[in-house]
Amino acid sequence: MGITSMIAKAALGSADSGKDNKALLVIMGKSTEKIPVQFNPSQYSITHNVVYTQRERRNEDDPSVSYDGSRLSTLSVQLIFNSAEFTSVQSVVNSAKALLMGGPDNDITKTINKIVGMTKIDGDKHRPPDCAFVWGSMLFSGIVESVGVTYTMFDANGKPLSAVVNLTMKGSDLSSSLRTSPRQSPDRTKSRVLTEDANIWGIAKKEYGDVREWRRIAESNDITNPLDIPVGKVLRVPSIND
Repeated sequence: MGITSMIAKAALGSADSGKDNKALLVIMGKSTEKIPVQFNPSQYSITHNVVYTQRERRNEDDPSVSYDGSRLSTLSVQLIFNSAEFTSVQSVVNSAKALLMGGPDNDITKTINKIVGMTKIDGDKHRPPDCAFVWGSMLFSGIVESVGVTYTMFDANGKPLSAVVNLTMKGSDLSSSLRTSPRQSPDRTKSRVLTEDANIWGIAKKEYGDVREWRRIAESNDITNPLDIPVGKVLRVPSIND
């Protein structure tokens, strides 16, 4: 099968797999962790800001305005978590059995604590870890600025059953993060999060200028089937000199 056909097949596979695709929070570090959201958000907002300097001009009504650059983009999204995901009759039955028979339950605080942990200092970097919010073809990478949690329902013992998480990230989207700079040159090792509309050949083309270099990325990530790479996977893109 030719490269063009393989790319087309991968694209079709991504489109099919995205029907029930859950959004992901990805924490990048020594060991990458993916946190799937329980329910996809109903909306999210991304704010882009520019910086202007305004100076008063003598004997003129209008000030002098100069463009000084851009600020980091901001992502704001609200996520909802419940101890039971009432999406089907079977899920309701399973939740009732767990409650009545003492079976395992879905403790939402475990997931929420992981999200709150994204604001904590990474000992090696002396700052919060690099993170990403991935949903379909959308990717927003940066660091978490704030996590606000409101618990909305409790059991008889005070255990949280439902919560709303307001997440804010500072950073830039994928198109901004790939601006030309010394850190983005092909002689440096980088990480890229695979989105729904991306594939290993496209990453090779963007990073190395040659789709045939996909094998370099595959070998670096122990990938045996380039058509079966899950969305949200963090790929190591090795230096062209490796």
